[in-house]
Amino acid sequence: MLHDLTRVLGLWRSRWGWLIAGAIVSILAVLAGVALLAFAGRGVSEGLRTGALAGAAAGSLILLRPLIFLRPGARYFERLVTHAATFRALADTRVWFFRRLAERLPGGLGLRGAGDLLGRLVTDVEALDGLYLRALVPVTAALAVVLAAAAILGALDPALAAIVALPLALALLLPPLL
Repeated sequence: MLHDLTRVLGLWRSRWGWLIAGAIVSILAVLAGVALLAFAGRGVSEGLRTGALAGAAAGSLILLRPLIFLRPGARYFERLVTHAATFRALADTRVWFFRRLAERLPGGLGLRGAGDLLGRLVTDVEALDGLYLRALVPVTAALAVVLAAAAILGALDPALAAIVALPLALALLLPPLL
Protein backbone atom coordinates (compact mmCIF):
# COMPACT_ATOMS: atom_id res chain seq x y z
CA MET A 1 0.00 0.00 0.00
CA LEU A 2 2.84 2.40 0.79
CA HIS A 3 4.36 1.60 -2.61
CA ASP A 4 1.08 2.57 -4.31
CA LEU A 5 0.91 5.79 -2.31
CA THR A 6 4.45 6.78 -3.26
CA ARG A 7 3.70 5.99 -6.89
CA VAL A 8 0.62 8.22 -6.91
CA LEU A 9 2.49 11.00 -5.11
CA GLY A 10 5.25 10.62 -7.69
CA LEU A 11 2.68 11.23 -10.43
CA TRP A 12 1.67 14.41 -8.65
CA ARG A 13 5.26 15.66 -8.37
CA SER A 14 4.63 18.58 -10.72
CA ARG A 15 1.83 19.79 -8.42
CA TRP A 16 3.77 19.69 -5.14
CA GLY A 17 3.46 23.45 -4.74
CA TRP A 18 -0.32 23.32 -4.91
CA LEU A 19 -0.54 20.23 -2.71
CA ILE A 20 1.70 21.67 -0.01
CA ALA A 21 -0.05 25.05 -0.15
CA GLY A 22 -3.38 23.30 0.38
CA ALA A 23 -2.03 21.40 3.36
CA ILE A 24 -0.58 24.58 4.89
CA VAL A 25 -3.83 26.51 4.47
CA SER A 26 -5.72 23.56 5.98
CA ILE A 27 -3.37 23.52 8.97
CA LEU A 28 -3.89 27.26 9.48
CA ALA A 29 -7.68 26.86 9.29
CA VAL A 30 -7.67 24.03 11.83
CA LEU A 31 -5.33 25.88 14.18
CA ALA A 32 -7.55 28.97 13.92
CA GLY A 33 -10.51 26.82 14.95
CA VAL A 34 -8.62 25.35 17.89
CA ALA A 35 -7.45 28.82 18.98
CA LEU A 36 -11.02 30.10 18.69
CA LEU A 37 -12.25 27.35 20.99
CA ALA A 38 -9.37 27.86 23.42
CA PHE A 39 -9.77 31.63 23.75
CA ALA A 40 -13.56 31.37 23.99
CA GLY A 41 -13.27 28.75 26.71
CA ARG A 42 -10.70 30.76 28.59
CA GLY A 43 -12.77 33.93 28.36
CA VAL A 44 -15.90 32.20 29.61
CA SER A 45 -14.10 30.42 32.45
CA GLU A 46 -12.31 33.60 33.57
CA GLY A 47 -15.57 35.52 33.39
CA LEU A 48 -17.33 32.93 35.50
CA ARG A 49 -14.45 32.73 37.95
CA THR A 50 -14.11 36.46 38.53
CA GLY A 51 -17.72 37.40 37.95
CA ALA A 52 -16.79 40.17 35.54
CA LEU A 53 -15.09 40.63 32.21
CA ALA A 54 -11.77 41.89 33.48
CA GLY A 55 -8.14 41.07 32.95
CA ALA A 56 -7.53 37.74 31.27
CA ALA A 57 -11.19 37.30 30.34
CA ALA A 58 -11.27 40.58 28.42
CA GLY A 59 -7.94 39.77 26.78
CA SER A 60 -9.22 36.39 25.62
CA LEU A 61 -12.40 37.89 24.26
CA ILE A 62 -10.47 40.60 22.41
CA LEU A 63 -8.43 37.88 20.71
CA LEU A 64 -11.65 36.18 19.61
CA ARG A 65 -12.69 38.91 17.20
CA PRO A 66 -9.92 38.38 14.60
CA LEU A 67 -10.26 34.61 14.94
CA ILE A 68 -14.00 34.83 14.30
CA PHE A 69 -13.24 36.36 10.90
CA LEU A 70 -10.08 34.38 10.20
CA ARG A 71 -11.53 30.90 10.59
CA PRO A 72 -14.28 31.04 7.93
CA GLY A 73 -11.97 32.87 5.55
CA ALA A 74 -9.25 30.29 6.08
CA ARG A 75 -11.77 27.47 5.58
CA TYR A 76 -12.95 28.98 2.29
CA PHE A 77 -9.38 29.53 1.09
CA GLU A 78 -8.52 25.96 2.16
CA ARG A 79 -11.36 24.55 0.04
CA LEU A 80 -10.30 26.69 -2.87
CA VAL A 81 -6.63 25.70 -2.77
CA THR A 82 -7.07 22.01 -1.92
CA HIS A 83 -9.67 21.48 -4.63
CA ALA A 84 -7.56 23.33 -7.19
CA ALA A 85 -4.61 21.13 -6.21
CA THR A 86 -6.74 18.00 -6.49
CA PHE A 87 -8.13 18.91 -9.90
CA ARG A 88 -4.66 19.70 -11.24
CA ALA A 89 -3.19 16.49 -9.83
CA LEU A 90 -6.04 14.42 -11.26
CA ALA A 91 -5.56 16.06 -14.65
CA ASP A 92 -1.89 15.03 -14.56
CA THR A 93 -2.90 11.51 -13.55
CA ARG A 94 -5.36 11.24 -16.45
CA VAL A 95 -2.70 12.39 -18.91
CA TRP A 96 -0.27 9.83 -17.49
CA PHE A 97 -2.83 7.02 -17.76
CA PHE A 98 -3.80 7.81 -21.33
CA ARG A 99 -0.18 8.22 -22.44
CA ARG A 100 0.70 4.86 -20.94
CA LEU A 101 -2.35 3.32 -22.56
CA ALA A 102 -1.46 4.80 -25.95
CA GLU A 103 2.12 3.49 -25.65
CA ARG A 104 0.97 -0.03 -24.83
CA LEU A 105 -1.82 -0.17 -27.41
CA PRO A 106 -0.52 1.66 -30.49
CA GLY A 107 -3.32 0.21 -32.64
CA GLY A 108 -5.99 1.65 -30.36
CA LEU A 109 -8.35 -0.11 -28.05
CA GLY A 110 -10.50 -1.69 -30.70
CA LEU A 111 -14.25 -1.44 -30.63
CA ARG A 112 -14.99 -4.24 -28.19
CA GLY A 113 -14.70 -3.21 -24.55
CA ALA A 114 -13.10 0.18 -25.28
CA GLY A 115 -15.81 2.11 -23.45
CA ASP A 116 -15.64 -0.23 -20.47
CA LEU A 117 -11.87 0.17 -20.20
CA LEU A 118 -12.01 3.95 -20.52
CA GLY A 119 -14.87 4.12 -18.02
CA ARG A 120 -12.85 2.06 -15.57
CA LEU A 121 -9.81 4.31 -16.01
CA VAL A 122 -11.85 7.45 -15.43
CA THR A 123 -13.49 5.93 -12.34
CA ASP A 124 -10.14 4.83 -10.91
CA VAL A 125 -8.62 8.27 -11.41
CA GLU A 126 -11.68 9.97 -9.88
CA ALA A 127 -11.31 7.73 -6.82
CA LEU A 128 -7.92 9.32 -6.17
CA ASP A 129 -9.52 12.67 -5.30
CA GLY A 130 -10.31 11.28 -1.86
CA LEU A 131 -6.67 10.42 -1.25
CA TYR A 132 -5.58 14.02 -0.95
CA LEU A 133 -8.78 15.70 0.25
CA ARG A 134 -10.00 13.05 2.69
CA ALA A 135 -6.82 11.31 3.80
CA LEU A 136 -3.57 13.24 3.41
CA VAL A 137 -4.76 16.76 4.26
CA PRO A 138 -6.81 15.85 7.38
CA VAL A 139 -4.03 13.64 8.76
CA THR A 140 -1.48 16.39 8.17
CA ALA A 141 -3.71 18.96 9.88
CA ALA A 142 -4.35 16.63 12.82
CA LEU A 143 -0.63 16.02 13.21
CA ALA A 144 -0.01 19.78 13.19
CA VAL A 145 -2.62 20.29 15.93
CA VAL A 146 -1.02 17.59 18.08
CA LEU A 147 2.43 19.14 17.59
CA ALA A 148 1.12 22.65 18.33
CA ALA A 149 -0.67 21.45 21.47
CA ALA A 150 2.47 19.63 22.61
CA ALA A 151 4.63 22.71 21.96
CA ILE A 152 2.30 25.09 23.81
CA LEU A 153 1.79 22.73 26.72
CA GLY A 154 5.50 21.88 26.74
CA ALA A 155 6.29 25.53 27.35
CA LEU A 156 3.99 25.47 30.38
CA ASP A 157 4.64 21.99 31.75
CA PRO A 158 6.54 19.22 29.91
CA ALA A 159 4.81 16.45 31.86
CA LEU A 160 1.41 17.84 30.91
CA ALA A 161 2.53 18.02 27.28
CA ALA A 162 3.48 14.35 27.34
CA ILE A 163 0.22 13.35 29.02
CA VAL A 164 -1.84 15.16 26.39
CA ALA A 165 0.26 14.62 23.26
CA LEU A 166 1.04 10.92 23.67
CA PRO A 167 -2.56 9.64 23.49
CA LEU A 168 -3.33 12.07 20.67
CA ALA A 169 -0.31 10.90 18.70
CA LEU A 170 -1.24 7.26 19.27
CA ALA A 171 -4.83 7.92 18.17
CA LEU A 172 -3.48 9.55 15.04
CA LEU A 173 -0.86 6.95 14.15
CA LEU A 174 -2.43 3.64 15.20
CA PRO A 175 -5.53 3.44 12.94
CA PRO A 176 -3.55 3.31 9.67
CA LEU A 177 -1.50 0.44 11.10
CA LEU A 178 -4.56 -1.64 12.00
